[in-house]
Amino acid sequence: MNGANTPSSSGSSDAGTALPGHDGPDAVIRLLVGLEHVLLYIVAFGLLVVGAAVLVSSTASAILQHGPWTGRLITSVEGILLFLIIMEIFITILTHARGGRIQLEFFIVIGVIALVRHILSVVVRLTIPTSPPASRPQLWDLAVDAGAAFVLVVALAIARWSARRTDVA
Repeated sequence: MNGANTPSSSGSSDAGTALPGHDGPDAVIRLLVGLEHVLLYIVAFGLLVVGAAVLVSSTASAILQHGPWTGRLITSVEGILLFLIIMEIFITILTHARGGRIQLEFFIVIGVIALVRHILSVVVRLTIPTSPPASRPQLWDLAVDAGAAFVLVVALAIARWSARRTDVA
């Protein structure tokens, strides 16, 4: 009667408790989650360093580079848009590291920025007077990129609309 809450003398333990000398599955899970967070913060720090390097590099090349201003402008715009892409990924990783869910919206925004970056790069290169005239594949490339950007913007609108609908419900 007095020993009803103690383990039996046969050495077996309750199903939910760990054996002596073993931490149990919860400790392994905690260790893996801790390692995941360490790796996420390392990746986030690396992205921050790379983003800063891209921003400094594109700014320095725009200021120090010799040549026509259009080339420097293209380099600057591409660098800034690449920086924005890196920062969106950085924000996504930090959100996940802090316990938040990885959201689809961040990746859609990254896709839109990447497509706009490519479109701007091609358009600016085509408008430079010294560049060769636009070819049919370049125009098709622009049309496909514009269509993909439109589809991603619609997807972003749908994702935000559905998030509001689930918050209200």
